[in-house]
Amino acid sequence: MKLTEEVINDIRNSADIVDVIGHYLPLQKKGKSYSAVCPFHDDHDPSLSISQDKQIYKCFVCGNGGNVFTFVSNFKKISFPEAVGEVAKIIGKPIEIDTAPKKVSKFQPYYDLLSAMIAYTSYLLSASKAGEEALNYLNKRGLDKDVVEYFNIGLNPENNKIYEYLKNHGFKDEDMIKTGVCRMLSNGMADVFYNRIVFPIHDRDGNPIAFTARDYKGISDSKYINSNDNVIYTKGDNLYNYHRAYESARKAGYIIVCEGVMDVIAYYRAGKTNVVATLGTACTRKQLELLLSLNKKIVLSYDGDKAGQNANMKLGEMLLEAGAEVLVIDNQTELDPDEIINQYGKNALRDLEAKQISFIDFAFGYYKKMYNLDNYNDRKTMTIVLSNLIEKIKDEYDRDNYLNELYELTKIRKRVAQDNRKVEYNRKVADISFSIDGLTKAEYLILAQISLSRKALDIYQRKLGCMLDDNNQKLAMLIVDDYRKNEKCSLSRIYDETTDDNIKDLISNLALVETLPSDFDEESLDGAIDKVKIEIKKRKMADLKNKIDAISTVDPAKAIEYLREYEKLIRELGGNNG
Repeated sequence: MKLTEEVINDIRNSADIVDVIGHYLPLQKKGKSYSAVCPFHDDHDPSLSISQDKQIYKCFVCGNGGNVFTFVSNFKKISFPEAVGEVAKIIGKPIEIDTAPKKVSKFQPYYDLLSAMIAYTSYLLSASKAGEEALNYLNKRGLDKDVVEYFNIGLNPENNKIYEYLKNHGFKDEDMIKTGVCRMLSNGMADVFYNRIVFPIHDRDGNPIAFTARDYKGISDSKYINSNDNVIYTKGDNLYNYHRAYESARKAGYIIVCEGVMDVIAYYRAGKTNVVATLGTACTRKQLELLLSLNKKIVLSYDGDKAGQNANMKLGEMLLEAGAEVLVIDNQTELDPDEIINQYGKNALRDLEAKQISFIDFAFGYYKKMYNLDNYNDRKTMTIVLSNLIEKIKDEYDRDNYLNELYELTKIRKRVAQDNRKVEYNRKVADISFSIDGLTKAEYLILAQISLSRKALDIYQRKLGCMLDDNNQKLAMLIVDDYRKNEKCSLSRIYDETTDDNIKDLISNLALVETLPSDFDEESLDGAIDKVKIEIKKRKMADLKNKIDAISTVDPAKAIEYLREYEKLIRELGGNNG
């Protein structure tokens, strides 16, 4: 497809910068904006700010800023046309763009190898004589043809079946070893996964990177074996089923997190596709970032046993600390989702999934079982532990209610220091609202207002018509021109179309000043216009004073003329000549 202005506008207008940047980075809501740790410099505190209203982002530490296309282009180090294509894919409007050939990933040979293995193991399970026993095993466990195909489940029935197939199709021994599907033994190459049903694992972009494999004959001491970390796979960097669950989680408004592959499949059988697994009870920082990047509620559904409940507690605390909204499925059965659906049916798992409680409610129940409430020291410890969790809640109303509930439970109060709850967060970004002078703030307000409303533009042109700052004046003219071409003004569109870096920087700054109104406000617009008009008069007075001083002895008549004009301005200002 040719990348026309119409196509670019359609993609830009359809995209939400919060969703696009959130595809790559964990975001946190702050006031009218969102914030993230900036990926363009060595950032430790969130210094990247995103305006959803203006569809602009800006880092006030390193200066990187722009719109959705700028971010994706800078983040992925790709061209503008490629960035448009990436944004289109993220928002569900994929397009093929006529541009330079795509750079092939250096890992593509490994992806191709694993894709070939997946295709062959799928065939062996579903269409070969060897697959009958394994298929019967899966069917008895409730995994029908739809499930098998959806999750690309396959079979390696005997040793070296995979090696022979891959070797015959031109794949190298060293690549099979690097990807962990084969290994070198004293008598030659051998399969890693044999006599097992194999479940492929993919990265966030859908590339195959690893396997988990189950013994279905009961002949091994290990029920499951998994790919080791290798050239394309680091267990702690990925979530099972994330590439499939991403879109459905966005639509549902939440993502369910469980422990294993069979738990994800159990939820799928119950009609839930917004489910991922950490492939164990531990959750790494990378996996946490993947969950946070969805900007949706996170629902924990680890197993009902002690280890699973401990995992709910540990991950929930990490997510709460990161500012996420966390819920927990109240599983009192001591069973995992796969066991529940197999023992009690789909409706039982659906009913359980509906029992979502807040993480703090879960924590109350969790610690009630851990501590003896008849013992003062236990009550004291529980008060300290739970109050520290409660202090991490953003909503003050919820914090107060939970602290009151904790007091009713333990009869021990813990004084919460207000300063401890104050988040020293993105100070450089917030300070922009206060570091700019009054005149600049007034002109910024005018620019923000005229970009929001044609009525504001009409008022500006009628009452003022110009800005004192050259760049502000240039942007005002671009806004006028954008209205002339389009029904509505878009600062994001102006950002793309201008080649002036000063204007690009101004748009980034303008979009993220917290104190500017996000809706048309005639009263504040009039106030800002009056402030600029007063400054214009003051500057004109200063200029007249200089002229009077310069010519008073040379041309007294002209000096008197300037003086009368000066005195007129003083009267108009009400004697306030600053």
